Amino acid sequence: MATVLISTPGITAELPDPASVRTDQLQLMQGFPPPADKQITQSGFMRPYPNPRWSFHHARELFPSRRVARGQEAVAVLPRAEGMEQKIAELQFTGPDGQQMSFEQYLDSTYVDGVLVMQHGKVLFERYQPGVPDNEPHILWSVTKSFVGLLATQLIEEGQLDPEAPVTRYLPELENSGWRGATVQQVLDMTADINYSEVYADRNSDVVKYSLAAGMAPLPQDYAGARDLYSYLPTIGAGEDAHGEAFRYRTTHTEVLGWILRRVTGLSTAALVEQRLWRKLGAEEDGYLLLDAKGTEWAGAGLNVTLRDLARFAEMVRLEGRFNGQQIVSAEAIRKIREGGDRDKFKAAGRDFQPGYSYRNQWWISHNDDGAFEALGVHGQMIHINPAVGMVMVRLSSHPIASSAETMPLSIPALAALADLLR
Repeated sequence: MATVLISTPGITAELPDPASVRTDQLQLMQGFPPPADKQITQSGFMRPYPNPRWSFHHARELFPSRRVARGQEAVAVLPRAEGMEQKIAELQFTGPDGQQMSFEQYLDSTYVDGVLVMQHGKVLFERYQPGVPDNEPHILWSVTKSFVGLLATQLIEEGQLDPEAPVTRYLPELENSGWRGATVQQVLDMTADINYSEVYADRNSDVVKYSLAAGMAPLPQDYAGARDLYSYLPTIGAGEDAHGEAFRYRTTHTEVLGWILRRVTGLSTAALVEQRLWRKLGAEEDGYLLLDAKGTEWAGAGLNVTLRDLARFAEMVRLEGRFNGQQIVSAEAIRKIREGGDRDKFKAAGRDFQPGYSYRNQWWISHNDDGAFEALGVHGQMIHINPAVGMVMVRLSSHPIASSAETMPLSIPALAALADLLR
């Protein structure tokens, strides 16, 4: 397989040439049965690459899932503006190493499966990797967290959830865990400290234990650990620091948050997303959430939706909760997220590829001059909202490297150039 050497600050890796792993040419899972070297099972969901080019938009064929129904409501039309497609594709910007790159080259080099750009509610640019269906839900990975964070913020606004309450008020099951003494707000902002590491390239990282408990991969034959999320979360111990001192990104915080929301509302995560968001957005397609062995959703990673429906959600957030003729979430909930978190606490995470950022209620806040903020997921998933320009970009990807450290050094200048084009 042809390779190209990609170098960005902090990461140098030999990656396949994007042209050599086009979905339409890979012929994965084609035929009855598919050839042995083209078959993908649950154990091959993530590796070897390029399996994710198929599996990221076929996850419900490999894992148990719960539907997020769109209901019987009419689809909310996304109007289109003509004349910008080529200008955006040819837009030039300077990358992290000083190289000139077009927006189209940026999309290819970040292994984009689909991207959509809107301004003031009109679609300017929509592009899919050849072979990727536009109506098939794609896994969002940690963009899921921002859905859960928004729902939690709305429940706080309604008085159903107390952000200053200890986690154990809602989840006494965690009394002897690392979350003892942490508040709901510290979980929302990921400043609660627990004994847990999330390093995707490290096979010994705690994120592997989380993945096995969630059911993201088949269990090894000699596996003796937790086999579901409710069993796993209470086993995580306390960290070395006091709660509230520093931001450290940990998906298990969102799993705790999802558990709290289920406990408070009496609804599954899928039902919450469906009732509070999906049926009101005028979505085109059902979404779905992936489940562990006992039917618990992956609140930190498991939502799957189509690109256009993700754009509808993002546009609703840009419009401070109003979309499809109704106020879906309160404007104050969006404003609280946009305020951002403590930027000094954010520095503790060592995410130098996001200079000046903070983290608030499961969203990434850039604090740039345009007030841009984002939802991010591994392997290149993104919602980018620029309020000053009225711009939304949503991106679905299957990048070979999980960490956002690989894609953000390109995304930041690309999105800045796009904002300037549309300003």
